[in-house]
Amino acid sequence: MNAYILAGGKSTRMRKDKALLKLGGITFLDKTIECTSQLFRDVYIVGRDHGDPRVKDSFPDIIDGIGPLGGIYTALRRTNQEYNFFIGVDYPFARPDSIACLAKFLDHRYGGLIPITPDGPHPLFAFYSKRCIPAIEKCLDEGRYEIRCIARSIQILFLDLFNTIGRDSFEGLKESFLNINSERDYREVKRHTRETDKGKKS
Repeated sequence: MNAYILAGGKSTRMRKDKALLKLGGITFLDKTIECTSQLFRDVYIVGRDHGDPRVKDSFPDIIDGIGPLGGIYTALRRTNQEYNFFIGVDYPFARPDSIACLAKFLDHRYGGLIPITPDGPHPLFAFYSKRCIPAIEKCLDEGRYEIRCIARSIQILFLDLFNTIGRDSFEGLKESFLNINSERDYREVKRHTRETDKGKKS
């Protein structure tokens, strides 16, 4: 499989480019590249250029201004693999073992896999196959740009991760699914990171 990092959003709620936000001096985008490159041979970025040698290629959206669905569509039109992993840049704590855990539940009867955690579904930490292309095109024709619109035309496996792998296993992975959407989220996670670093030093 290939990995596609979606980094072309307008970050409306954040009011800043989330890809360039930093934790510990490292940008969210660089953290995401580090995570995915440990697991996938070919990592791509949709939505911006990037000179990191771990990234095989970067390219803009085919259709501009329609959000993450456009990024998924762009990648699926270009990919040479049937199934592909997609991640937004607003998952700065994503870890390879969390992605590998999800991959174990991929079922080729479905067009993709979207994990559900106690805080809801994560369509930007998910797998989609090329078979989703007609479903996405139908969504676009209808002017529906939410990602879950795909499931109206093709079966997507919505995996209840907590109940599938159990509480103890999920506790070890849950940080990967921490999604930073707003300035408040960012302030809180920076504070948490500083407190954690202080605890490690003491």
